[in-house]
Parts: sequence; C-alpha cells; structure tokens
Amino acid sequence: MSEESLHEILGDIERSVRDFTGAEAALAEAEQRRDRTRQAVLEQVERLRAEVNAHHAPKLIGVLRHLYWQQPGIHGRPLAEAAGLNLHDMLAAIGPAPSGILCADCGTELLRTSRSWKPPARYGPPLCPDCVSQERDAQWRQYGVERLRARIVAEALVQARAVDWRAAAELVLAFPPLSQEVGRGTVADQQDGVWRGWENARVIRNRLIAAAADGDDTMGVAVEEAQLLVDTALRVADWDTARTRDIVDPITLEPALALLTRLKREVRITVEAARQRADAAYPEGYELSKDEESEAWRSTGG
Repeated sequence: MSEESLHEILGDIERSVRDFTGAEAALAEAEQRRDRTRQAVLEQVERLRAEVNAHHAPKLIGVLRHLYWQQPGIHGRPLAEAAGLNLHDMLAAIGPAPSGILCADCGTELLRTSRSWKPPARYGPPLCPDCVSQERDAQWRQYGVERLRARIVAEALVQARAVDWRAAAELVLAFPPLSQEVGRGTVADQQDGVWRGWENARVIRNRLIAAAADGDDTMGVAVEEAQLLVDTALRVADWDTARTRDIVDPITLEPALALLTRLKREVRITVEAARQRADAAYPEGYELSKDEESEAWRSTGG
C-alpha cells in the first residue's frame, strides 16, 4: 500500500469520526430539547387543569385524549398525574380509540383501550368482546356436553361373574401394597406409600363380600375400577407365574391370563357401548337445557 493511499484512508476515518461525534452531540441536544418540550406540555396540562378547576372538564379531557392517543412521546402516567388523575381514571375518562382492526366474526372495528393494547388474536383471528364472550359461552356449553358424555361412560358397569372379579382382586391383594411404576421393595416404593391398584382391588373385594356375591353370580363394576383392576392384575401376573397359579387355581380352574384377557375384553366392550350411548344422548352440536347445564356442573363438582 502506498503512502498516499494510507494517508487518504486515515483522513477518511478522521472525517467519519468527526461526523459521528457531531451526530451524537446533535442527538443528545435533540433528546434534551425533547425532554424540555415534553415537560413543558405537562406543565401546560397542569395549568389547564387549574384553569378549568375540574378533572373531567370537556376541554381538559379533549387535550388528554389527543396527547395520549396521538402523541406517544408524552408518557401516559405523567400525563395523568399532570391532570390530577391516575392512569386508570384517565383512560376511563378519555375512552378507547379506533384500532383499524375488524372483528373476524361480525366486522365490528376493535377499540384500543390503552397504548399497550394488542388485538386478541392469541388463539385465532381477532374478535370483538361480544364475539369473544359468545365463543367462550359456546366452548363452556360444549365442555358441559363432554362432561355429561364422560359421566355416562364412567357410570357404565362392566358385568362379569363374581368369581372372575374375586380371582383378579385376590391376585392383586396377594402382593404387598406398591406404587405404580416403582419396583417392589425400593426406597421410592417405601416413600410413595400404598399402591393405588392394590387399594382398588381391596375395595372391589370388600364389595363382593358385602354383596355376598360368589360363583357365577353376575356383578357390575364401574368402568374405571374394572380397568384399573384388570391392568393391575395383568401386571402382577407377570411377576410370579407360579404364585399366580397358586392364588387363582383355588378360585377358578380357568388360567389367570385367559380370565384377565376376557375381563379386559369386557371392559373394552362396555366402554365402547357406553360411548355410543353417550354420543346418541348428546350428539355433535347438542344444545344443553338449563337443567342439563346445572347437572353437568354438579357432576363436575362430584
């Protein structure tokens, strides 16, 4: 590189640095001037408030409305304080401003309620408050329908012989209480407490005893309880096949796996039939009556 080229580059750098320094000085001066004029605006608002001697005088509200919505450089909170108001009261007094955004459902123009306002489009197209309320009500009603459908399924009874329920329950109860997904005898098992499936089996066995149901007597067990009992028994049966035979054989001559597979099939058939009844009772688009709505929420609380 020649000496002449080097001097030219250094000269250009020096000029650029001078320009940059000048721009920074001009920017600082402009910011100071902006701050002074902003403060002057606030002082004039204070004067106007003192002159009209009322926080909600039309002239004062008109000025506040213009400054808040059209002059974003005038901060909202100091503006409200200059008018003798808090920000919430000032926003209520000046009212919302048109946003230029239309509701996707009814076409109504959405209103900005503050400078930080954003169109309510988090989960879809922007909607006005009325349409949001209608959509929420529709979702709430649909939730009620789903609750009533679910209750029909939950209340369905899996019908099977008492001896089958007894064999499955005794199989589970023959093993000590455990925690689901936790190995027997582990520290986690001891800390987590009683295994839910074991408790469920105990409840079903006690119900069999109370009903004096035995042998080929048919007994209904709620879907969730039946599902948990069968799943737990199938899991237990894999732990110790010899012990499983020792437990089940005195109760029924049917192999444990065959018995549990049949019970599992009965659970599936019962659930499918209950879902069909639920869909027939509350088809798609079903509108709940007032009584049905109340019933849905009562079932939720239960």
